Amino acid sequence: MPRPLPSALIVGVHLGLLQAGLLLTLSRAISAAHTTYALVLTAWLAGSALGLWSRAPARDLPRALLLGLVAYAAAAAALARVDFAAASPWWFAPAVAAAGLASGTFFAAAVAGGAATGRVFARETYGFLAGTLLAAAGYAFLGRHALLFMPLVTGTILFAPRRPRAAAAALAVLFSGCDDPERVVPAPDRARFGDEVYPLLLRDCAFPACHGDPRRPLFVPGPGRTRLGMPESPLDEPTRAEVDLAYDRARAWLLAEGDEPPPLLHKPGPRAAHEGRDEHGRNVYEDPEAPGLAILRGWAEGQEVSP
Repeated sequence: MPRPLPSALIVGVHLGLLQAGLLLTLSRAISAAHTTYALVLTAWLAGSALGLWSRAPARDLPRALLLGLVAYAAAAAALARVDFAAASPWWFAPAVAAAGLASGTFFAAAVAGGAATGRVFARETYGFLAGTLLAAAGYAFLGRHALLFMPLVTGTILFAPRRPRAAAAALAVLFSGCDDPERVVPAPDRARFGDEVYPLLLRDCAFPACHGDPRRPLFVPGPGRTRLGMPESPLDEPTRAEVDLAYDRARAWLLAEGDEPPPLLHKPGPRAAHEGRDEHGRNVYEDPEAPGLAILRGWAEGQEVSP
């Protein structure tokens, strides 16, 4: 008797979590530039094509799913404590391709089994979109650990298609979230940010190839850099919207993971992989006691900084 295919919807959710999780993990740890997007898209499609051309029967799908989970977990573990490493994301192309292999294998198995591929494709696509949104929401509200936790849950569901109780319990865990206490985003003094911190970030960090790029989680728009709207001159005074956006992005970077220091205070420092390097590769804050770092720490901790 041929092995039944798992739900196309759950497969789509699982694959959406994997692809979005890889993109978010690589963007956080290495680069959010276009090369990371190109890597994930190209390597994922290559893995999918390989799985599709293999014409794998349904019994091969669990192996492809397991390989994808192992590759995903390995990539996540390798980058767990990396903060903007000066490395090429293309080193992780094999892991992305391995994760995408299950996508092509699933459709190959569906075709081999005589399934209505149009219906399977539609359901998998809906699930994939849901998984992508779920990964983004989990990362935003629960942190980077959710990117590893959620694919493990959907993987458990897919590996136990004949155990509805286990699958239902896993789904309940997935959609109920973690038991961690609610995380509150710090809100240091807004006026002080505009007077002291915003000019500092604009000067040292908001280069177009760095945090002047709107795709960066920390985006600092303003005069002489990327602007919001259409000011008469790129050197016009910053608008309220620009300062408010930079303030919201900066305070979000004051959220810490466990015992790790907040990214806004750690990443620019000399002991972090990012090392506060500007677009020319120079370390902006090479000295641990650099005035810029002191201003950031003082604002975040609500302490006055001596001139």
